[in-house]
Amino acid sequence: MKKQICLWVAVWGLLGSCSDFWRLERKEERLYGEWVIEDAWFRENGALFRESVRREFSGDRVSFFGEYEGLYFDASTNNYYPSSWRLDLVRERDFDGSDDVEFYLLVDYYNAVGELEFAWDAAVNLLTYDQLNLRVNDRRGVFTFKLRRR
Repeated sequence: MKKQICLWVAVWGLLGSCSDFWRLERKEERLYGEWVIEDAWFRENGALFRESVRREFSGDRVSFFGEYEGLYFDASTNNYYPSSWRLDLVRERDFDGSDDVEFYLLVDYYNAVGELEFAWDAAVNLLTYDQLNLRVNDRRGVFTFKLRRR
């Protein structure tokens, strides 16, 4: 009897951990493709309000491919930045005992020489097949990007 209980606990634990894996995989599949930055805001550290920085990112495109590779096109400078990316799932228990699941997108962008040019450490606020909303932490503050699929 004791062995059966241990077996059931192990099976349920395995199924529970697989569900996070499948959930993450489905989110990654939604991320594949080319995205256009529609809107952008920036809030400096310590500032109360955010300001629109849409003009700085007007026409910029972000692409995510399989094998965790990608590409960023900066329309203002007409430069391409190849990238490597990773999507993480973080599960935390709230004070009331409920599970809170958050997704984080980590992207490193490289210049033509292969050196790190800039990086995104972003919380994924919304990810559907048409929309992607990111909150990107920067040492000067926080960028908020609203992207749509191209």
